[in-house]
Amino acid sequence: MDIQFWIEHSGSLFHQIFMIVMGGLYGMAFLFGSTYKVVNILVYFILIPSSWIYLIGRKTSVWLNSISVVGLVTFFLFPNLSENCDYLFERSVDFLNYTAEIFGSNYINMSVYICVVVVGLVYLVLLPLTLSRKTTKLIFGIGLIFTLLYLILIYPFFKDIMVYALEKREHLLS
Repeated sequence: MDIQFWIEHSGSLFHQIFMIVMGGLYGMAFLFGSTYKVVNILVYFILIPSSWIYLIGRKTSVWLNSISVVGLVTFFLFPNLSENCDYLFERSVDFLNYTAEIFGSNYINMSVYICVVVVGLVYLVLLPLTLSRKTTKLIFGIGLIFTLLYLILIYPFFKDIMVYALEKREHLLS
């Protein structure tokens, strides 16, 4: 998809969320000298599930926390890490496209539903059950503030921001 596609669809909240998450993953890949696919798999297959195991382990038993650490360390020990992540990423894309067909949706919407909404709902359940009330209120308060600021300051102007950034990029490249 080209930049024009993203500009044309920038009024959609789901497209904006998708672009922000995708941009964040690309940024992390750049910072760590890796690829988007490796970072995507690391975040969604290792870090997020490890954080869930960690949170559940806080209230159940210590050995669960060991599983999350072992999973994280093991991830980096796999030979052909990039190839394996490419394969897993492509299977994830296939899954999202398959579920999009079932629900009469599209890849972007299914990505947001499964990778953002479902993940967020799991945290919404786990955080109050596993963290102190004060910490949970702080996390939810910060999340609410960021959401409100986004909806007020960025959501309505997202297309303008993208067009401005594209113009600046083209100006810098010329």
